[in-house]
Amino acid sequence: MGARRFALATAIVALFGLLLAPAAGATFHLIQVREVYLGSALAPESRYVELQMYASGQDLVKGHALRTYDGTGKPIDTSTLSADVPGDASQSTILLASPAAEAEFGVTADFPLASASALSAAGGAACWEGLDCVSWGSFKGSLPSPAGTPAAAGGIPPGSALRRTVARGCATSLDTADDSDSSADDFALVAPQPRPNAVAPTEQLCASAGGSPYGPTGGGGEPNHGTPQTTLRRKPPKRSADRTPTFRFGADEDKARFQCKIDKAAYKTCRSPFTSRKLGFGAHVFKVRAIDSDGRLDPSPASYRFQVVRKRG
Repeated sequence: MGARRFALATAIVALFGLLLAPAAGATFHLIQVREVYLGSALAPESRYVELQMYASGQDLVKGHALRTYDGTGKPIDTSTLSADVPGDASQSTILLASPAAEAEFGVTADFPLASASALSAAGGAACWEGLDCVSWGSFKGSLPSPAGTPAAAGGIPPGSALRRTVARGCATSLDTADDSDSSADDFALVAPQPRPNAVAPTEQLCASAGGSPYGPTGGGGEPNHGTPQTTLRRKPPKRSADRTPTFRFGADEDKARFQCKIDKAAYKTCRSPFTSRKLGFGAHVFKVRAIDSDGRLDPSPASYRFQVVRKRG
C-alpha cells in the first residue's frame, strides 16, 4: 500500500506541474534585420545592427545569433545572444552594437556586436539566423537566406545607415510584405537612429488584413488568427558523418501539416521524423514549414545549417 500511495502522489504532483506550466507561445522566428550602421568619419569604429520583431512574443532569442559576412560572402563572426529580451511587443527592436556606437549615440546596446571593426561599408552582409539577410555595396556571395541585389551599390556612406522600408503591406509597421528578398528594394539610406529593446516601439499596427503577419488584428493590435509556427525538436550535430540525417519537428497547431526541403530543392510534403536522402559531403541547409488546417503557411520556416563530413580513420 505504501508504494501505491507514493506512486499516486507522484502522479498527482506531475499532473499539477503540467496544469500549471505556462504556455509556450514565444519564439524568435518573426524577426528581421531592421538597420545597419557602419560608422562615420569622426567615429569609424561606431557600428551596429538592429533587429526588429514583426509580431509579439518573439523574445526567446537566447542562444540564437546574428552572423556577419565580408564582401565575398566569407563569414566574419557570429554574435550569439546571451539572454532573452524583456520587450516582446510587435515592432520591438534588439540592438547589437560596438562600444563606440554606444558612446556616439548615448545608448546601451542589448548585446555586443562581435568583430564589428571587421565589417566593411564597401560591401558585406548580415543575417539573423537563417531567416533573414541583408547585403550591401559590392557584396558577392551566397547567404543562408535570399538577399537579392545588394543595397547601396556604392557602399554605405560614412554617417549613413541602411534601414528597411515598411511601406508595403501595413505602411506604418514592419510586416511580412516588407521583405521582398531584394536588399536594394527593401533598404534605403537614412540617418542612423539606433533603438535598443528597452525603448518602446513607435510604429502603428494596422487594424486590417496585411497589417500583421497573421492577417486581421483586433483593436489592441494583437492578431486574432495566427499562422502556424514551426519548431525543430531534433537535429543532427553541426558537423556529422551521417549522410542521411534525421530531423524531428512540430508546430503550435495540432492539425498542422509540413513541407520540407534540403538546399535548393523544392518544398515537398513530409512528416516528423524526416530522414533525408543520401547527402553529399559539405554544407547543407534543411528547412521545414508548417501548414495549418486553413492552408496558411508559416511565413518563416524553421531552418538549420549543417555539414556532412567524412568519417575519420
